[in-house]
Amino acid sequence: MSILTTIKEQLVCEPLLSASQLVVAYSGGVDSHVLLHALDRIRKQQPLPFQLSAIHIHHGLSQHADQWQSHCKQICSSLGIAFQTANVNLADTPRKSLEAQAREARYKQLTELAPANSQVLLGQHQDDQLETFLLQLKRGAGPKGLSAMNRSWIVSGETDSDKQVGFYRPLLAITQQQILEYAQQHNLQWCEDESNQNTDFERNFLRHDVLPVLQNRWPELARSVARSASLCAEQQSLLDEINEDKLNSLRASANSLHLPGLKQLSQPWLHQLIRYWLTEQGIQNPSLAMLMQLKPELLDAAEDATPILQWQNWQFRRFNQQLFVINVPPETVSFGMQWRGEKHVRLPYHQGSLNFIVSENPINCLQSQFNIDPSLGSIEIRLGGYGTKFKPLGSAYSKPVKQWFKEWKVAPWVRERAVFVVQNEAVLALLIQGQWYLSQATESRSRKTSLVSVTFDSDAY
Repeated sequence: MSILTTIKEQLVCEPLLSASQLVVAYSGGVDSHVLLHALDRIRKQQPLPFQLSAIHIHHGLSQHADQWQSHCKQICSSLGIAFQTANVNLADTPRKSLEAQAREARYKQLTELAPANSQVLLGQHQDDQLETFLLQLKRGAGPKGLSAMNRSWIVSGETDSDKQVGFYRPLLAITQQQILEYAQQHNLQWCEDESNQNTDFERNFLRHDVLPVLQNRWPELARSVARSASLCAEQQSLLDEINEDKLNSLRASANSLHLPGLKQLSQPWLHQLIRYWLTEQGIQNPSLAMLMQLKPELLDAAEDATPILQWQNWQFRRFNQQLFVINVPPETVSFGMQWRGEKHVRLPYHQGSLNFIVSENPINCLQSQFNIDPSLGSIEIRLGGYGTKFKPLGSAYSKPVKQWFKEWKVAPWVRERAVFVVQNEAVLALLIQGQWYLSQATESRSRKTSLVSVTFDSDAY
């Protein structure tokens, strides 16, 4: 099937049919150039209910990057296609390849620049799908990985969470040879990325040294593998429906699972559901070796044990018969200060800040704020002091804070970040994960005048 026919068929189906704007991710290479040119031809042949534009991302990785950017701008100008471009800076991140960093930066910029509810079209083709499948096979992937590249998916904006942008690959049934023939037929000029010849990159090694041998022996290999990838994607979709139902029965809170239910699962289902749970939170899955340790070392550990399983920047922890996944806590910091009239006090661990507002008409105590009377003694803001007694608002008893932590079921890694507001060695309030726990003393202060109201602005919650 020709490139034009393939694209036309997809334009009258979802998700492209309802898109008000199609945006080509235009690198200047032959694949994205052919995609852009074909779409331009189609829109000039027949009226279509969408606007066509292009976005070029300048990574700065090649000495020719400025030339590629200029080339893309000139081509779009000659075709009468709206053009945007953005430069990205790649940091030297350990444990992540430059290729992966460039890909993440590219998708982030495309999402930010594309209009809401548009479809960003990518130029990957059938031979790219073959390479992706083989790379996943080499890594020992299961059905999800062997599904290779998705045809379509949706991304939400980072700066505007309500913004949604679709990504779509219309050329997955088209071979690289078909793309080259189209480009030559229409005398297209495109950019050649010199890094594509570097076989130190795994994908280039496959493309130049491995696939020619395989495809010479089996010319239909790319098409056959594309069919296998599609079947894997279909099976994974069915499995995910079951994953969702089983996981919902195990959820204890927004970020935890019930331990008793997890213990009843077979090992394959335990691993499957944990992977699914982590993926929906955007957390990279641990190795199989790590998952194999989960049940014997954490789920089945003694009741009074506090085991930790860690990979990269994440930890499995358990508490109150629940399994949690948390960021590796930062090193414990020492924090304590006397309030001397500051309007804002920045809290450790990126928790946010306390705001102090002097008022002749004090605000009524709410869960988000309370009043203090500086005339009664100095005010201290600190971490720690679990042995200090505390009488919460509405309680008939005063007990050490550590006993309240136990009664309130505050996890150990959360206790370390609890903020104490203390006056004359008495705890006026505790700030725990963005929530105030107020003492009885704050209620009587709320009826006085010339007090200071304390509120909290959050970074993390």
